[in-house]
Parts: sequence; C-alpha cells; structure tokens
Amino acid sequence: MSKQKIQSLNDEISELKQEITNLKCLATKLSEAASHSQDKETSWIYAMEGNMDGVWDWNAVTNQVYFSPRWKEMLGFVDDEISNELAEWDKRLHPEDREAVYKDLNDHLQGKTPFYHNEHRLLCKDGSYLWILDRGKIFSWTEEGKPLRVVGAHTDIHVRKEAELENQRLVLELSEALDKVNLLSGFLPICASCKNIRDDKGYWNKIESYISKHSEAEFSHAICPACTKKLYPGLDLKNEKDD
Repeated sequence: MSKQKIQSLNDEISELKQEITNLKCLATKLSEAASHSQDKETSWIYAMEGNMDGVWDWNAVTNQVYFSPRWKEMLGFVDDEISNELAEWDKRLHPEDREAVYKDLNDHLQGKTPFYHNEHRLLCKDGSYLWILDRGKIFSWTEEGKPLRVVGAHTDIHVRKEAELENQRLVLELSEALDKVNLLSGFLPICASCKNIRDDKGYWNKIESYISKHSEAEFSHAICPACTKKLYPGLDLKNEKDD
C-alpha cells in the first residue's frame, strides 16, 4: 500500500474518532438537558445553546417527532410550516440517498452500531437540496426492548460536501484524460517507407486510421512545405515555414 493511501486511511480514522467524540458530547448534552427541564422544547434549546445544529426528538413507536426551530430554518421553513410527523423528514429525502439513510438508521435501531450517522440531502422550501450531517442515538426502549426515543441533530455541511464532490469530479476527469493519453503510449511499429502502423493483431493500418481508433483526434489533410516543394516546385512559399 502506498504512503499516500496509508495517510488517507489514517486521516479517515482520525475523522471517525473525532465524530465519535462529537456524538458522545451530543449525547451528554441531551441527557443533561432532559434532567434540567420537563419541557421538551426548553430542554433542547438548553442542550444546543450556542450551536447552529437543528435538533430532532423521535418517538419510534408513534412516529411523532419534535423538530427544533433551527431544524426547520435550515430548510427555509418557519416553525408552523412543518408538522411533528416523521413523514416531514422522509418526504424530503433525496431519492438517491434514501437507501443508504435507512440502512444506517436501521443498523443503529437493530443495535449493530452505537450511533446513527449519515450524510444526505434534504429538499428545501425553495426546491433546492441541502447537504446535512445527520446524527442520533437511542435514549430509551419499550418494555419489549424495542427503541422508543431516538434523539439527534442535523448539521449543515453543504459547502464542504459540494467542494468534496467537485474535487472527486475533477479527479475523475483527470483520470479519464490520463487514460486517453496512455492509449497511444508505448512502442509503435511504423513502416519506414509508407508510414503505416502495425496494430497489436499484426495488421498494417494507415496512421490516421490507427490514431482514430485509439484516441478522439480528428484529421484535416494539408501538404507540408517540404512536400509542396517536391510536388509544386513553381509555387511561391515565401510565407511558409519549413520545419
């Protein structure tokens, strides 16, 4: 494994450790908030004081959800424009992200992961999509041992995610460009007389035909100054450069 890949892996591990630390901190804040007040909204405001995250509190049995004012504001809504139903979040999920979101959520609900963690897009009031980091944790269970109360927060990561995706796009374009350049690299047998090229199957092809098959180059035919002198010796070539 290259040093670059090792460094990249180490960076990802460090980011994961930091994310776990942040989730534990969030869980501590939420627990402290619940003990300070019986009023749900007041407790969440206390928990996230000074933080720009949007808070949610989901009853996994009734599917009732408390969405904080900041949660709604991030999507362009005021407080009374979104009801306390899980469907308000579900219907705003980007279709391409839905499968991964529910996989990560169900993994946590089934006890496979200590926290729920996912990056996905949510539909805003103006029709655009916002990239958010969604994190949560089960805080209580039913008498049957099923998840009852799940709480968490949304963080706006749109700028970072857009930059990340643009970087991935540029890397892909560069890789594709390098692949095309490499198509014509290596040893090419060419006839010293007619200039035909022999392909990997042993057939001789005109140079235009060979290059066309192995690249996106297009040809326009002309006569160079040296050949013009031979074919048309009387032609004035004062303005032509003979390389």
